[in-house]
Amino acid sequence: MAILVGVDEAGYGPTLGPLVITAVAFEVKDHEVDGNLWQILKGAVVGATSKSPLHVAVADSKRLYASGRGLRRLEVGVLAFQGCIGGAGDFKRLLEALHCYDEGQLKLYPWHHDMQLSLPLTAAEGLARYRKLLEEVLFSQGIRFLGARASVMSPYEFNKGIDSCGNKALLLFDNCAKLISSLWGEYPQLEILCDRHGGRNRYATLLSSAFSKCKVNVLLEGSDVSSYELRDGPRRLKVSFIIRAEDKHLPVALASMYSKYLRELFLRLFNKYWQERLPGLKPTAGYPNDARRFLRDIDGTKASLGMSDEILIRNR
Repeated sequence: MAILVGVDEAGYGPTLGPLVITAVAFEVKDHEVDGNLWQILKGAVVGATSKSPLHVAVADSKRLYASGRGLRRLEVGVLAFQGCIGGAGDFKRLLEALHCYDEGQLKLYPWHHDMQLSLPLTAAEGLARYRKLLEEVLFSQGIRFLGARASVMSPYEFNKGIDSCGNKALLLFDNCAKLISSLWGEYPQLEILCDRHGGRNRYATLLSSAFSKCKVNVLLEGSDVSSYELRDGPRRLKVSFIIRAEDKHLPVALASMYSKYLRELFLRLFNKYWQERLPGLKPTAGYPNDARRFLRDIDGTKASLGMSDEILIRNR
């Protein structure tokens, strides 16, 4: 058996809200590492183009969620998979399950003080059926969903990270590497699939720096895929950075969904906080143009609260 991991992020470009990176892990048969899990799990899952109400949609989060379409398809997918390993009844417990609940960090942000956001928000009806179907198909195919781990960087942590790393691309890589390292500490043999980081084709130097005790072998470096093998004694890690990986590999698509879902939950709390103080305020998704509008709208209230921009606004 092999451990197959997908890694993806949500929130790389916005001005407001967190950057979230998630790694999801599956135990699969050795010959299925390069297989199509959508096909293998077709009794339970479909891609974004299918509207089947009987299956769990797993796809790039941007294809499943937009503010006008609602959160349901994204939430069903994440919570159905999470239910296979115990589930989470509220936002705090979900963060704890994903190894990213940091009470000290969250206390910096007044909108994060109340984490008792009950889940699901939209998908209560039928969720148990989706989870049961998923469990049955995973079992029948000899595949185990091992769970997910996430990294959450809200503005203050994000800005500190930029100061330390030098730029946003290196911050993204650094936190991806930390997630991969935490999984490698648990599973000595890993196959990692990552969405391509911007236009970067070469990662050997970055990997050598992040995993300084390991030998890094370049397997392939190209415009579509860059793959590397790392060894540390008997431990082996293969990591591939793939353009549009979330459209080609189900684990990466699911990581995209987890990341987007977590980011949306954080933004729900953020918008709720400000709307309670400014009735009628239009919520924001945090992207630059609308973030400027939102910041203008809250400017007076922000000043009256004595709130610092360092916990509110990303520098990059």
